[in-house]
Amino acid sequence: MLYLTEYIGGSAVRECYVHPLDRNLCVKVVKHKADLPELTREISVAKLLAPYLKDYIVRYDDGLVETDKGLGLVCELVRNEDDGELALSLAQYQERFGAENVEPELRKVLESLIRDNLFFYDFNRSNFVVKRMASGAKKVVFIDLKGFHKNHYMGFLKMERFIAPLARNIMFRRMRTLYRELNLSEFPLDSLCREKMFSSFWVDVKL
Repeated sequence: MLYLTEYIGGSAVRECYVHPLDRNLCVKVVKHKADLPELTREISVAKLLAPYLKDYIVRYDDGLVETDKGLGLVCELVRNEDDGELALSLAQYQERFGAENVEPELRKVLESLIRDNLFFYDFNRSNFVVKRMASGAKKVVFIDLKGFHKNHYMGFLKMERFIAPLARNIMFRRMRTLYRELNLSEFPLDSLCREKMFSSFWVDVKL
């Protein structure tokens, strides 16, 4: 059993800790047992999307582990290469430095989602971290995969689960909102969004 003591962040659903045996790993646990399927689902999403997003997501262990706070998900913890410190979330980075100098790296992540028809709807700035490389370059990493194909609204049919243009419409709109929240002057992927909007009718990549 792992004993989790070093808390590093969380949300309404779960908490994240530094792995007690390896400081380069993170352990995610849920606050309520009813949300435990979210952890196993994220592992499945990571396996499914690794061939598409291997340069932009962290590595996940295959199964859950026993901790003093319940079952936990183990994944890579993003640290800066130059000093070993935890990478800042995109929200923290924006507060300190602005987002202009990491926009090209963020664009690479979003462009990959658009080109490969990978539908996410939660583009919270804390779902990305900015890793400082040994060279001084910055890399944006997408750290929260549980939002894959999960659009949190009260509608019953959720037709974007099946009809790709509906899914694209929601995702593109929320990507633009992310850019506005980052105080970036323009969304550079509009042309690609128009190109892809009706490129296919059915959603292909899904759990």
